[in-house]
Amino acid sequence: MADLSHHDVGELSDVIRPLDSFEHLFWLIDQNRPVHFAVTAQVSGETSVRDWREALARLQERHSLLSVSIEGKPGAVPWFRQANTAPIPLRVVHGDPQSRWGAEVAEELTSPFDPGQAPLVRAVLIHTTDNAAFTLVAHHAIADGMSLAYAVRDTLRALSGAVLEPLPSTPSLEEMLWVDGAASGPIIANGQQPEALPGNPGIYRPRDKARPQVRGLRLTPSLTASLRDRARREATTVHGALCAALVNAGRRVPLGWQDVPVRILSPVNIRRELGVGENCGVFISAASSVSDLAVTDFWELARQAKADVASGQTRASVEARISHLRHVVGNGLDVAAASDFAAVAFAREAILTNLGHLPFGGQFGHVELKALWGPCVLAGFEDEQTIGAATVDGSLCLTYTSHTPRDGLLEAMRGVLIKACSDQRAKAALPLVGSQRRRTRARRQWREIGKASGISGPPKSLLCSKGRKPHDR
Repeated sequence: MADLSHHDVGELSDVIRPLDSFEHLFWLIDQNRPVHFAVTAQVSGETSVRDWREALARLQERHSLLSVSIEGKPGAVPWFRQANTAPIPLRVVHGDPQSRWGAEVAEELTSPFDPGQAPLVRAVLIHTTDNAAFTLVAHHAIADGMSLAYAVRDTLRALSGAVLEPLPSTPSLEEMLWVDGAASGPIIANGQQPEALPGNPGIYRPRDKARPQVRGLRLTPSLTASLRDRARREATTVHGALCAALVNAGRRVPLGWQDVPVRILSPVNIRRELGVGENCGVFISAASSVSDLAVTDFWELARQAKADVASGQTRASVEARISHLRHVVGNGLDVAAASDFAAVAFAREAILTNLGHLPFGGQFGHVELKALWGPCVLAGFEDEQTIGAATVDGSLCLTYTSHTPRDGLLEAMRGVLIKACSDQRAKAALPLVGSQRRRTRARRQWREIGKASGISGPPKSLLCSKGRKPHDR
């Protein structure tokens, strides 16, 4: 890869490390169209603006990347520089937190970061005495969606009086994965483009200050539980079901998806594969699912989406993607070439960015987290549709961000999910696995024996799961 610059990094005391390949790509494409993002916490409990400022100071002390700027030049690898004297900016808005948060997030998404100015994170607080909407906005080179979810959690912990211990700095993705410079996929060099999914590459919308629209919808705990349980029975995931619901709802609203395969891009959390805990950073890969026009069954679509996303979650696939990306950005990629690359490599009809069931509760002393909206992010493409998802204390929160939103999309997704969860159709067509396949084979063998010998049916032990009595079924 290219040298950092004429500077010797060892001589720069405030340098943390060079950007890794994913961070470098985000730094480049952000200079074409802003790709920073936001999450918003709806909070109840009595607080003051001063409390929030002090909590943000503790948060910044915990996460070193919340105090950095990025220095770099065309054709060189940029690096993070520490700037501990720059506090996280907090913009305070007085109004109704519940009705106003979407408009404030939209305003933030139109305001780019200057990567050379620390910090690359800022906050918005819509405040009343006993309720608040707290938004964190970050440059995508320093954080992913789970980073900001943990940062929200840490801020609320600080509000409640907890002590936040500083976290150690994390190395680059390449160092954590031991990825060398050899690309393991098609190379993008000399003007060539990556192999893309079926469909057209993304077309960038005009550079303007148009504000997107941001909307939220919270599913009830009972529907969220039904969705989780039914997805498990159908051999899929909540994320797979959300992909299927988005495709179905998008064809009803409509989004022009009736006669085309729908490409949904899903950021993939790889913290487990990396052994990374709760640090801020870019610890994601990506996977795309493409809906088959011939498949009309909701749960079959959900199973296909699960399989597509699962293929991008293995360590081997992550290493291959990072190795490929390292080769791409290491060949002196500039802003224009990076944007062309992103338009093909990340082409899609929609993004579904799902934080899953958040690994923490909602109570923080006298403060309660009621909902988490987002991630809200746009890459600057025409007719871009982004659905963010996060489950907080048993309720799934859906967030819709777009410059060209369709009225009723979230409501249509909810309706599709309600119908899918209440569908009582037989499961006979589902693939059988493990002991279920063995019991089915045993029943079939006993029926064949019965025809020849007059035995009425198999023993009761073959009709029930191991350890369960027949009347318990």
